[in-house]
Amino acid sequence: MTRIAVGGFLHETNTFAPTKATYDGFLHGGGWPPMREGAKLLEKMRNINVGIAGFIPAAEAEGWELLPTIWCAASPSAHVTRDAYERVAKAIVDGIKAAGAIDAVYLDLHGAMVAEHIDDGEGEIIARVRQVIGMDLPLVVSLDLHANVTPQMVEQSDALIAYRTYPHIDMADTGRAAARHLALLLRSKRKFAKAFRQIPFLIPISWQCTNDEPCKSIYAKLAALQSDAVPTLSFAPGFPAADFPDCGASVFAYGRTQADADAAADQIAADGKLIGMRLAAIGSPSTAVVIGSLSRGHSRHANHCQDNEQVFHGGTIQHWAG
Repeated sequence: MTRIAVGGFLHETNTFAPTKATYDGFLHGGGWPPMREGAKLLEKMRNINVGIAGFIPAAEAEGWELLPTIWCAASPSAHVTRDAYERVAKAIVDGIKAAGAIDAVYLDLHGAMVAEHIDDGEGEIIARVRQVIGMDLPLVVSLDLHANVTPQMVEQSDALIAYRTYPHIDMADTGRAAARHLALLLRSKRKFAKAFRQIPFLIPISWQCTNDEPCKSIYAKLAALQSDAVPTLSFAPGFPAADFPDCGASVFAYGRTQADADAAADQIAADGKLIGMRLAAIGSPSTAVVIGSLSRGHSRHANHCQDNEQVFHGGTIQHWAG
C-alpha cells in the first residue's frame, strides 16, 4: 500500500503587527481549528474548508495509507515565535522520521509565514522535510493565495499548489488538487519541469479579490492554460505586509517539458505585471507599490497597502468552516 506522511503548519505573518504568534496560539487556533496530532488529525480534519481536509478523503479514495504528524494554524499576527516554530517544525519532521518507509509527503502550509529567527518559514520547513526523505520521494504542498513564494520553496518541493479564490472558498479544493497531482507523480514515477517567476512589485490586498478585475481574468486564464502538458499552474499575488526580500507576487508552473512550464508561467507573469502598471498609473498612496529594479537583497516593502482587512493583524479569519 502507498504510504503518505501528512502535516500542516499555517500562519500569515504581518511583520508590522504588534502581537506575535505563540505556541498557545497554534494550540487553540483562534479563528482556525485547534491543533491536531496523530490519529486525531485524520479523525477531526474532515468536512471543513482547509487544505488537509480536502486531501485526506481524496487520498483515501486512492487507497493510500496516511501517516499523520501534526496540523495547526494561528490567527494572523506578527512573527511566529522561535519557540512555536521550532516545536511545530520538530513535530512534523519527527513524525515523518517515525513513520518508517513512506512513498511521499503532503504538507498543508500558508506560504507567508515569518518567524522571529527565519524569514522564509515555509521554505525552511520544506527543506527540513526534504533532508529527511531525500530528493527522490515526491513532496507536494498546498498554499494560500497570499503566499510569498521563495526560491527555496520551489527548489525543495515537487509541486506547490495555491488557492485560486479570495475570499478563500477553495481551500479544501486545493487539498484535493494536491492529491491529484501527487497521484500523477506516483503513477508516472517522474518529476515535472518547474518554472518560477517572481513579479517585482507588491499587489495590495484590496486588488487581489478574484471576483473582480484585475485578478478575475488572470485566474480564468490560469484555468484555461492548465492541461495534460501543464497539470499544475498557480498565481500567488502575495502578502504585502511581510517585510522580507521575497515578499511579492509569483507564478509557479509544472510541465511535462521545461518549454511547457516556461510558456505557461510567462503568460501569467505578463498579466501579473500589468497589475503593477495599472497601480503605478493610479499613483495613490493607498495602492502604492514598489516597481522596477529593486534588488531582492533589500527590503522591497517601501509602501504598504492600508486595506482595512489586513492592516492590524495580517489577515482576516479564514472561511474554514463550511
